[in-house]
Amino acid sequence: MFGILDKMDRFSNCEMGDQEVIDFIQEIVDNGMVWKMHEKYIDQALFLMGQGKVVDMVLRRIDKGHTTDGPCFQECCNETQPKDADGRYVFEGEAWL
Repeated sequence: MFGILDKMDRFSNCEMGDQEVIDFIQEIVDNGMVWKMHEKYIDQALFLMGQGKVVDMVLRRIDKGHTTDGPCFQECCNETQPKDADGRYVFEGEAWL
């Protein structure tokens, strides 16, 4: 099993087969690190997403202390806004790029 640095090295040196590239890119998309990496990784991820070979899913955590009716939902739990895996709104706080 290759570590992430070994996989990055193999990807950069074109030493991966097609399925290995897809699996590697899916791995770094899944853990979110692709968006902070060199543009060659981002470009490959976007290319493979366009082909439907890699998917980027947003994980959302449900806060069981809140309901979907009443003032809480209307004021602080607007479910139309995407949340990350930690339950924070995606486009608030730190710059996301």
